[in-house]
Amino acid sequence: MVDYALHYQRNGFSVIPISPDSKKPLVSFADKPPADENTIRRWWRDYPNANIAIRTDSFFVIDVDMHGDVNGLDNLRRWEHARLIPKTLQATTPSGGRHIFLKKRDDIGISQNIGFIDGVDLKAHVNNYVLVAPSNTSNGQYKWDMVHSPENGEMAEAPYELVKVLKDLKTDMPSYDFSSFADNGYQGSNKTAKLFEQIIFGFGDNGGRNNALAEFVGGLLLRNVDIQATYELAKMANNNTTEPLPENEFERTFKSMLDKELRRRGD
Repeated sequence: MVDYALHYQRNGFSVIPISPDSKKPLVSFADKPPADENTIRRWWRDYPNANIAIRTDSFFVIDVDMHGDVNGLDNLRRWEHARLIPKTLQATTPSGGRHIFLKKRDDIGISQNIGFIDGVDLKAHVNNYVLVAPSNTSNGQYKWDMVHSPENGEMAEAPYELVKVLKDLKTDMPSYDFSSFADNGYQGSNKTAKLFEQIIFGFGDNGGRNNALAEFVGGLLLRNVDIQATYELAKMANNNTTEPLPENEFERTFKSMLDKELRRRGD
């Protein structure tokens, strides 16, 4: 994997090692210069199974999700400004989603925008990142999509008109990307912190999703979180899972944990 990481570095990308069990960075990188060859070699000696991510510093990514009932690809195709997206470098994700890469412009800035279309995010902050081929998850591999990319695999510069439209859209979340900081070996995370983290990172691999959901719901209800709020937070965490639980499984597990909690309370 280190050879691929070095290939990206030599082509001008800022490389980050990512935990193979999650999408968390294994090193601190925010607001730091891109890693050099020696640093990258050292990282992959320390983390030989690490996946590869590249920072969205000189480019941005239209991140199209295919999770649960959300079909971001169809939603993007129906977007009134979809015609402004040029043919450019694209990749497929393990969940069936798509990353569309576009170079940033010097004459107009662009901000991060999560969910600017249902199932479609705009990743543009200099401290954000995307996983790239040949990174693997339990659901499959990130791959460059040469069918939908130009023949030479070139990343196109974003048209001014497209950036202007994206810039004028309402930003639902701050442009600052708080998720980009590494843990740096911090060992203070407790059970409550892990519940918050699951909202963002989801319930993990296929085999443990039901148990993770049950523990999540039980943990919130035990802490007297409102039942409706618990349900909505659990839905968010499931949607952020690489392969979300089907709706019937989600509802069954949630109801089971709610019934258990109501019995504990004597209701």
